[in-house]
Amino acid sequence: MNKTSGFALSLLAAILISAVTITVFLALTPHTWQRWEPATCIKTGCFCEAANTQSPIRQAANTYSSLGFVFSGMFIVASARKGNRFSVGYSILMGLASIIVGVGSAFYHASLTFIGQFFDVFGMFLLAAFMLVYAFERIWKLRISTTLGLFLTLNIFLSWLQIAIPDTRRYAFAIVLIIALVFEYYFRVKDKPQINVRLLQIGIGLLAGAYIIWILDNTRIVCFENSLLQGHAIWHILGAVSVVFLHQYYLSEGTAFMGRR
Repeated sequence: MNKTSGFALSLLAAILISAVTITVFLALTPHTWQRWEPATCIKTGCFCEAANTQSPIRQAANTYSSLGFVFSGMFIVASARKGNRFSVGYSILMGLASIIVGVGSAFYHASLTFIGQFFDVFGMFLLAAFMLVYAFERIWKLRISTTLGLFLTLNIFLSWLQIAIPDTRRYAFAIVLIIALVFEYYFRVKDKPQINVRLLQIGIGLLAGAYIIWILDNTRIVCFENSLLQGHAIWHILGAVSVVFLHQYYLSEGTAFMGRR
């Protein structure tokens, strides 16, 4: 299979996953989610977009835009390269994490339930935790089994944390992400790898811009609650693009050092 065919199949897969996700939501009744435990944001308002209780998709713009991560995830899987320092397996893992972010976030905004909230943040934890343990692997030349063990352990802890103390979920994500970037910088200083840092800088820039928009939306400084143009939806789209740049950054690393397996 050539690269063009691979990307075409990945695009079709992303469309299929997105279509199935939306179809499942639309097959439900508007009152389905009332029997589920509500998200913790219900009391204060779940971002700017008004919740439509007469539809099984309560926040349409935020739900549909979440699926941008599904397309990013499938693009990442299709971009996997054999022989790279960043293995095909890691590309698949990162792609799946992005898909989980997309479907989980869509579930959250469609339902505004606690379980939806869990899966929304769970996918974000997967990506941040992977960034951290992958930096560890390259700094200390860890075996893949050790890296995956750390990845699993960290995500079990983060999952427990957001169930036990849900209000910490955003702080926990930010802390893990910042620590991951610090160790990534340390790796570059220590090992001086051949890697395209510009790709990472673009990804961080997109995420930073998206976060500013997220704040403006969440605080309702800029808010048109009944519009399809939502700040939180833009956060989703920019976040999805930033994940692609992060993956391309990892792929750009030279293949001379393959690490221990």
